[in-house]
Amino acid sequence: MQVHNTCRHRGSQLCQESEGRLKARLITCPYHAWSYSLRGDLVRVPSKSLPDGFDKADHPLYRVALSVWRGFVFVNLAEDAAGSAQSSFDPASGDLGNWPLDTLVSGHVLRKVMNCNWKIFWENFNECLHCPGVHKDLSRLVPIYGRGLMSRHDDPEWTRHADNDAPEFSGGLRAGAETWSRDGQTHGPVFPGLTQAERIAGQTYATSLPSMFMVGHVDYVRTVRLVPLGPEQTELTAEWLFAPEALAATDIDNIVAFGTQVLEEDAAICEVNQKGLRSMRHTAGVLMPEEYELHGFHNWVRERHTGLSL
Repeated sequence: MQVHNTCRHRGSQLCQESEGRLKARLITCPYHAWSYSLRGDLVRVPSKSLPDGFDKADHPLYRVALSVWRGFVFVNLAEDAAGSAQSSFDPASGDLGNWPLDTLVSGHVLRKVMNCNWKIFWENFNECLHCPGVHKDLSRLVPIYGRGLMSRHDDPEWTRHADNDAPEFSGGLRAGAETWSRDGQTHGPVFPGLTQAERIAGQTYATSLPSMFMVGHVDYVRTVRLVPLGPEQTELTAEWLFAPEALAATDIDNIVAFGTQVLEEDAAICEVNQKGLRSMRHTAGVLMPEEYELHGFHNWVRERHTGLSL
């Protein structure tokens, strides 16, 4: 059963803990003791009398849609959500079909509240103009990021280097590096099903707006989930996933420390961005050519609010 944590009486929160075991076979509201079955059906109302025409069957808990995809559970807060978890991923982002997602286990979880709007984080995610100044270690690991670019074709003069496979022009990790870690080295076996191109790339992103993205590395997968807490607060949850045998035999600190550093840097600069947006004079910014993904993101937001794009 997947339901909203909200009583149908006057909207009180039902469960106040994020996890645990129920003490009874009913879910009972702590406010006025309306009780529900584990399927979410209303079974008991303690009022001495009921309004005319009141039928408990008309007041089940608000249901949500659930989809299980390759070991991940996706929840859509709409009761009759269209599509599936797989269809929620941007088809223009990467394909993680060669990563054994179903078999991976959690090695580390990072939770952080960022003092910025969720859209500020996604804007930052969609460009690398900030990378040379904000992510100095990452820019050394992924040299094209150090040029403020995300891919070869972001360079207006890319044709001059079309045959140059050096990572500062083609993308991918610096020479001798294999994955995202402090030393650039893997700390466990490489996933056997990856193509040579996927191994060389060093990172493959799969994006599901507005809630999460996944990054496939050659020896682990990283997921990042975003939950808005208010107009200027967003909860970020990052999780590092490994093959069970790798987690049992590997020191993952080198990997987790590097990924945490990058996320902390992103969070800090997003908070700086949010503070600046409080200016009474600032009404709109301007996008540079390298920020084409931001334009796409802005249209994604506009379409969902107004049905229009620019």
